[in-house]
Amino acid sequence: MHDAANAPQSSLQLGSCSGQLLSQLQQDDERLAMLKEAIDCLPIGAGITISDRDGKIVYANHAESEMHGYAPGELAGRPAHILAPEGKGGGRINHRTAGLWKRECLNVRKDGKIFPVQLTSRPIRNAAGDYLGMLTACEDMTQKKLCEQQLETLAYYDSVTKLPNRALLMDRLHQALALAQRERRELALLFLDLDNFKDLNSSKGHEVGDKFLQEVAGRLAGCLCESNTLARLGGDEFVIVINSVPGEEGVAATAARLQALFAEPFLINGEELYGSTSIGIALFPEDGRDVESLLRCADAALYQAKSQGKAGYQFFSQEMNQVNMRRVALENGMRQGLARGEFYLYFQPQWDLKSLRLTGAEALLRWHSAEFGVVGPDEFIPIAESCGFIFDLGELVLREACLHAVEWGRFCPGLKVAVNISGRQFRQPDFLETVARIVQETGVRPSSLELEFTESVIMERAEKNVHALQALKKMGMKLSIDDFGTGYSSLNYLKHFPIDAIKIDRSFIADLVTDSDDAAIAEAIISMAHSLKLKVIAEGVEGDAQLDFLVERSCDEAQGFYFAPPMPGEDFTGYVKRFSVAEGDLKPLSVAG
Repeated sequence: MHDAANAPQSSLQLGSCSGQLLSQLQQDDERLAMLKEAIDCLPIGAGITISDRDGKIVYANHAESEMHGYAPGELAGRPAHILAPEGKGGGRINHRTAGLWKRECLNVRKDGKIFPVQLTSRPIRNAAGDYLGMLTACEDMTQKKLCEQQLETLAYYDSVTKLPNRALLMDRLHQALALAQRERRELALLFLDLDNFKDLNSSKGHEVGDKFLQEVAGRLAGCLCESNTLARLGGDEFVIVINSVPGEEGVAATAARLQALFAEPFLINGEELYGSTSIGIALFPEDGRDVESLLRCADAALYQAKSQGKAGYQFFSQEMNQVNMRRVALENGMRQGLARGEFYLYFQPQWDLKSLRLTGAEALLRWHSAEFGVVGPDEFIPIAESCGFIFDLGELVLREACLHAVEWGRFCPGLKVAVNISGRQFRQPDFLETVARIVQETGVRPSSLELEFTESVIMERAEKNVHALQALKKMGMKLSIDDFGTGYSSLNYLKHFPIDAIKIDRSFIADLVTDSDDAAIAEAIISMAHSLKLKVIAEGVEGDAQLDFLVERSCDEAQGFYFAPPMPGEDFTGYVKRFSVAEGDLKPLSVAG
């Protein structure tokens, strides 16, 4: 009776327990579903997998499946190692004793494509510490790696040529020097500068200039061994590091091969463009034992190569070092000297050989430096050209010359002042605007201003220069070609240039009395110019015999020490007042007289 009475109670208790278990299981399923839903909704897009103790995937969220190219649920039941490329190491870890584990590695998509990932794994254990499986979070690192590569490219590679830039060059050069010192061998540093690239860039545009640089970089790279480094410092400057130097003769042969690469034209946008390069060479260890010294020596050698006519190469010497130090000092001194007013204009008179009248003067720039003393234009003008300071000096000369012409015009109307225009000035995009502005600001009569261009400058871009010269001519200025006979002129172009006169270079005048060739050249220039209805001005006249020769050949004008040396503006003003109406014998106008 006791047992019968208790039976219904036990049955009720069992039913109650089963209901509680069923309810608990239902709650676990709901929690698991909510957990899966939460994982799938993670905003970071991380792939999540859960693998069992045998390494089989029991769960993969949508991000994990999509990341690896599988359909939702397709990864379930598969071994976790299928996500790792064959032979690339495990993309998952199933070490039962491992703790938190994090590393970058490679995973593989279903289509076989390998990509970088970052994995973070943690073992799953029960309350007793038994290993049950692994929870792994996977982050696709493709975009991050791409960004890192792009940043590295920006930091260490030139954007135009894709060559190593200055930063990477310095790093490689430090390593190369350390290795060369350890192995007791020589190393060569070649500093290359493209000749006249600035002219090409300004005349053809930066797009063509960039393509030209790319073509140059390709040719240079194809000529070098992989062990060498080719870098672009910027602009038109390249550096080559030769790690295994085959002696000085071998380096010279390499330099010659590099220059020979420019013999063939560069085809840019269907147009054939030509170029050349100057090369300065420094050797380790004799020229320098550190990066800065080698670069400085190679730069000094490069400057020497360019000063000797470009398209050549020079090895460094100690004499070059002294020249380079002075060049740098003069460059800095010029900038300070301009601010201190150390630059002055001198004027050399020009005389008409037919009317025996003073016609004007050539403006000549002089530098009286407080630090260096009197520095000749033959020394400081090329430095100013190379560093771009010529723009400031050129504007100073033009402005001061115009102001003097205005002053002389008050008592000697029609007197002209001739101003030399450098090649870099003329090639400046705003050159015409600058001239027009200075003329307007100074109030000079355009007809009182004569601009002189060297033969090589106007022939450099003959077709384009014709238009620029025509624009200057329309402003009312006189135009002349300076140093005629020292360059190469096309008579076909010459007849189209709107010029008024040509100046026979002093090198032909100096020996025309004793050298029959110089006499023939001078006579031919005078005859040719007159046939083109151009005036002829002779430079460097110093004696009676030279003057007689020029007068007999009907040369129009002359200047030189026979008449007067260059003089400061104040002295020339007095000279103008004295001779502005002088006529007759020229003898009294000579220095001796």
